[in-house]
Amino acid sequence: MAAIVITPQPVPVMVRFDDARRAEDATHVTLDAFEGPLAALLALIEQRQLDVRTVRLGDLTGAFLEALVNLETRRLPLLSAFVAVSAQLILIKSRAVLPRPDPTKLPPTGDDGVDPEEDLRQRLLLYRIYRDAGTRLAELAASGRGLFHRESGVAAAAARAGARPTDGPPLDPAVLVDALRASTRLAPPPVPRTEVLPRTITLEDRVAILRRALRMAPAIVLQDILRDVHDRVVIAVTFMALLEMVKGREVAIEQAEPWGPISVRNVADAASPR
Repeated sequence: MAAIVITPQPVPVMVRFDDARRAEDATHVTLDAFEGPLAALLALIEQRQLDVRTVRLGDLTGAFLEALVNLETRRLPLLSAFVAVSAQLILIKSRAVLPRPDPTKLPPTGDDGVDPEEDLRQRLLLYRIYRDAGTRLAELAASGRGLFHRESGVAAAAARAGARPTDGPPLDPAVLVDALRASTRLAPPPVPRTEVLPRTITLEDRVAILRRALRMAPAIVLQDILRDVHDRVVIAVTFMALLEMVKGREVAIEQAEPWGPISVRNVADAASPR
């Protein structure tokens, strides 16, 4: 009787998202030989504690996209972190799987003998250092602590001049606070400038005033309407409103002599016999 060999089926790759602060930690993956955050998977592979050849990157990508479809928020940071990590995994796996030529049989090319895999590892470690430093600075900024900045040119000039901190005790921050308060008492705040508010005078408003006056009297004198008005703009707009009423054959105007009173009467009243 022939022996029956049962091959164990690989564990299906699964991806889910947690509420971690960093996107690399929020992506939780389940593989044959690993279960945990995506950042931990990359760290184990970089430290050679997990064989990258056992990681099915195609299945991992498919599971990630399926989980991302069901997610309503945070898609962009999670996708960006996954692309960055998966690109590093692809590069590491390609160097581990592809055959490497025998260096003794290669013609001399002037190479300094640097191991590409070790060079990649050093770059990844440097990337992690800067990434963790950026995360730490973001946490400090979110905690409300003050971040002080000095221009690079000022720092370089101070270094060339040999500037060094004094040997005495550091300055108490309360002294600086008191000095700032004293400066505000010595230099009072400037007087605010006079704010000029725009005004709007329309023909419709002045026409309404003239019509209201004509409803109260059969005839009006324009000079009487403008007796208490000292604004030239209002006077000009009122005169233009009167001309518009004349143009629309709504009123008739009379002036018996130059510079004399300007009498305004409704057209219906002006046409009726006196």
